[in-house]
Amino acid sequence: MVYQCRDCKHMFVAGQLTSEQLTDMYSNYYPRTDFNVDDYVPHKEKNGFLYWLDGEEGYAYRHVPKNVRILDIGCGLCETLGYHKNRGCEVYGVEADENIQKIAEQYAFNVEMGLFDAKKYEPESFDYVTMDQVLEHIVDPLMFLKDVNSVLKPGGKLVAAFPNSGALGRFFFGSRWVGWHLPFHRHFYTKHSLGILASQSGYEVEVMKSATPSLSLLLNWGILLYSGKKGQKASDFLLNVAYNRTKNTMNKNSGRGRFGLFLKKIRFLCLSMRLADLLGVGDSSLVILRKQ
Repeated sequence: MVYQCRDCKHMFVAGQLTSEQLTDMYSNYYPRTDFNVDDYVPHKEKNGFLYWLDGEEGYAYRHVPKNVRILDIGCGLCETLGYHKNRGCEVYGVEADENIQKIAEQYAFNVEMGLFDAKKYEPESFDYVTMDQVLEHIVDPLMFLKDVNSVLKPGGKLVAAFPNSGALGRFFFGSRWVGWHLPFHRHFYTKHSLGILASQSGYEVEVMKSATPSLSLLLNWGILLYSGKKGQKASDFLLNVAYNRTKNTMNKNSGRGRFGLFLKKIRFLCLSMRLADLLGVGDSSLVILRKQ
């Protein structure tokens, strides 16, 4: 059941999840178990027209300068860690999915497995904290944002990308909107509700806007057309679309897998996402918060 605040329009999922339940969910029901470590490739610098067309501005890690100290919460396949390391940054990661431990070990990344715990870091020790599609997973966002604030240096910045609850896709795709992703997603923020949370947890809002990776709309059509039975992992289509930024070849020979890769290669529907962001109704929001 999803509830909504009458005043700020913030939406949230009823019920609580323990740390053990969350770790189990990410380790056993996210499609990373079959990832081949040898296929790992860090994200690369990107600019110009393709940067804009692909909606790269919608990724939090793209808003971090070179040569700073970063904590990436929810670092996934560690592609962002390699990206930052290659740009002269001192980078640390946090990840609940235990399947990425093998990547962190092979490439000597400093990753804390499990959920973010501020007590494991020196206070006021990071220039930037980044979160790509993580904030919506947090059970207690106010306490979480306060904890993140405690590890940021004075004037340090939190950059986060998360589903836009005012997205046009939410109304068009209905219950199959990619932003719902229940039960993993717990909170759905509006500008008003996130502004309140930022103020209460010690931040000043520098940027808050619709900024959506073009991948989002393609994934949503994949969910609509190729959704499997309840409890199953993502389809070949979704796996290939989500992971083709690496050399990963899993399921590449399936019809759905090849189709997904083809659509992403030709940048299917990218322009529609740029228009949606311009109107403030893209699938994803980006916020930059500065520690007061």
